[in-house]
Amino acid sequence: MNHQRCLILGLGNPLRGDDGVGPRVVAELLRRGLPDGVTAVDGGTGGLDLLHLLEGWEHAIIVDAAELGRKPGEFLRFTLEEAHLVRSLVSLSSHAAGLADALALARALGQALPDIVIYGVQPERMDWQEGLSPALQAALPQIVTAILEEIM
Repeated sequence: MNHQRCLILGLGNPLRGDDGVGPRVVAELLRRGLPDGVTAVDGGTGGLDLLHLLEGWEHAIIVDAAELGRKPGEFLRFTLEEAHLVRSLVSLSSHAAGLADALALARALGQALPDIVIYGVQPERMDWQEGLSPALQAALPQIVTAILEEIM
């Protein structure tokens, strides 16, 4: 896949434990440096603002905590179509209501969407505390490496 004009969007709330994995991945990608044409953005907790963020990109990679029924720190890469086949997007992502609503609105308005790939990361805890659990902290390098391999 030619990743000219690729947006990496990390969703999550860093004050809710492992829910902050998306923004942490974005921070790590920015620290390591990204190729030309690739931008990483902390999308916060998403919502309809996602439409504005996704506008005009050819490709988008969304990173978010997701209930996958896996061990904490394990992650899955899937397309939007695969997400619908696996189960509804709402049960996959902690911010999927916002993501699903934003994508449905984009389709209804005829807004062109980028090719979207989602990296869902199994959280251990999503309570009100800062910082990732040890399991997610340990998984961070693997998640970042998988995304870098995809965009190179």
